[in-house]
Amino acid sequence: MAHELPPPAVMRSQRNMSSGNGATNDAFGNTDEWQPIDYWYNRVLSKSSPAANTANPSALGLIAFGYTTALLQGANTVWTEASTTYVTIAFALFFGGLVQLLAGMWEFRRNNMFAATALSSYGGFWLSYGIYVILTSGGVIPESGAEGLQMMLSLWGILTFFFFLCTIGLNVGLMVLFSSLAITFFLLAAGVTNHRANKAGGYFGVWTAGVAWYIAFAELLNEVWFRGRVVIPLGSVTWPNRRHEQSVQGKSDGMPSSQRSIGSAQGQTVV
Repeated sequence: MAHELPPPAVMRSQRNMSSGNGATNDAFGNTDEWQPIDYWYNRVLSKSSPAANTANPSALGLIAFGYTTALLQGANTVWTEASTTYVTIAFALFFGGLVQLLAGMWEFRRNNMFAATALSSYGGFWLSYGIYVILTSGGVIPESGAEGLQMMLSLWGILTFFFFLCTIGLNVGLMVLFSSLAITFFLLAAGVTNHRANKAGGYFGVWTAGVAWYIAFAELLNEVWFRGRVVIPLGSVTWPNRRHEQSVQGKSDGMPSSQRSIGSAQGQTVV
C-alpha cells in the first residue's frame, strides 16, 4: 500500500533547500548534489491519487511489445519463412500497436512519464509499421528505398538510446532492455543492405523480446504471488547518496531495501 508521505511538491521543496555551496540538503540532512534518480524517489503516490487506484499497465505493454518483436524476427533470423512478416501485421496493428499504446495512455494516468512516453512511442511504431506494410503490399504507395528505411531504423535506434539513458539508475532489467533494443535497431538499419547484419539484428530482437517478457512476468508474479513484494529480481541499482534514504524508508515499513524496486511506492517497477 502507498505510504502517507508529503506530496511531491513538498518533497521537492525539501530537496531544493540551498546549502550555500551549490549542493542541496535532503529530508535526512544529507548534503548531496541533485542526481537524476532523485526524481524517482520524490515521485511519491498518495492514496488519493489516480495512480493509487490504477493497476500497473506496464506488464501488458511489455508483453505486447515482446510478442510482436519476437514474431517479426522469425523472418530476420530465417527461423521462419519470409511471409511471416504478413502474419505479424495483424499483431502489429492491435497487440503490439493498439494495446501497447493504451498501456502508455494508462501510464499517463499513473503519473509515470517515462513509461507513458516509451510505451506510447513503441505502440505508435508498430501501428505505423503495420499501416506501411499494408499500403505498400496493396500498391497504394511505393516502397521506400534502402536509404529511407535505414534512416527510419537509425532514428528509432537513437530515440531508444535516449530512453536507455533515462533507465540508468532504475534497475538492471530496464537498462538491458533498452540497450539491447537500441542495438537491434542499428543492426536492422545496417541489415537493409547487409544480410548478416539483418540476421544479427533478428537474434538481438529475439533476445530483447525475452528481456521484455522477463520484466513483465517478474512484475506479474511479484504482484500476484508475492502480494507486491519484490521476490523475482530486476536488479536494483542504488546510487551511493541514496543508500541512507532507502535504509530509513525500509525501516519505516519493515521491508528491507533489497526487496524494493526503484521508482515505485508499491514495490512495482517503473516501466
